[in-house]
Amino acid sequence: RLCRQKHEKKKILRGLRPPNPQWSKSFTTTKIPMTQYTPDEILEMARQQLSERKTQVVEARTSRETPWRYAFLGVIGAALVALLFWPGTPLNWKMYAVVHGVCAQIHNVELGGVQLPICARNTGIYSSFLLTLLLLVALGRGRASKLPPLPITVLLIVFVIIMGVDGVNSMLLDMLLPHLYTPVNWLRTLTGTGMGITIAVLLLMVFNLSLRAHPEIETRVLKNWWELAAVLGVNLLVLAAMYGNISFMYWPIAFSAWLGITGVLYGVNVLVTSLAMGYDGRVVQLSQLAKPATLAVVFTGIELALMASIRFWAEGQGLIVG
Repeated sequence: RLCRQKHEKKKILRGLRPPNPQWSKSFTTTKIPMTQYTPDEILEMARQQLSERKTQVVEARTSRETPWRYAFLGVIGAALVALLFWPGTPLNWKMYAVVHGVCAQIHNVELGGVQLPICARNTGIYSSFLLTLLLLVALGRGRASKLPPLPITVLLIVFVIIMGVDGVNSMLLDMLLPHLYTPVNWLRTLTGTGMGITIAVLLLMVFNLSLRAHPEIETRVLKNWWELAAVLGVNLLVLAAMYGNISFMYWPIAFSAWLGITGVLYGVNVLVTSLAMGYDGRVVQLSQLAKPATLAVVFTGIELALMASIRFWAEGQGLIVG
């Protein structure tokens, strides 16, 4: 009987015959020494068991995460509806108010006769951040976890230093102190653009190394100078549209900068919340982050509202200049 069951088991493993219900129960309850199986049969059984367990784990996670996915869509939808349709206030002013606590907004640029909601430097930083991140994903670097080649990495560090120098120089002028040169808005935006590219590269790397179950540790975020040139070229088009006063580009630039500045804060909140909830090294698909992503939307909204309220209050009291 054992020989016949073993023979039937081999046929099933090889896909030649479906299980026979008349003997499957007795077969599964009968203990057969593992020595009677060939190494290939043992390996195949192990693979089947592992596949079944993975399927069960994925199904369990999916069932737990589904309500959070709906919650995420609901929270994001409510925030967008409030931003777009809150009555009595122009959209660009609402965007201005949301980020008032995290943006200086004292060197804003006018485009088509309308002031952009974010200052010149931050427009460069955060529109560049968003565009660079989208370009990296389009290049297939969504899981990349390795620094660019050393010369490119050094250049990214130089971008940060240049923006720091220009920022300090601009601050000295605002404080009526001696400064190196007279700041101009186009230079603020240009130096901010380099900073935004660097932030996108580093934040993507940190996200993947911290949360991804299988980060591509051998894939560089930026592989060569051609890719960096493409990223710079796209971002410089934003600079050209701003200072070329191309009026129909107002809303694309305004939204890219606004989504960039709120997106950086939100991304950091997602990262911190996910790590606090034990998601480190466990994320296979981004949909698994539905719960921390939903909570991060709430945290980000509270932080933005609190910081903006404090600044509006301080301006009303004459403590700072708006």
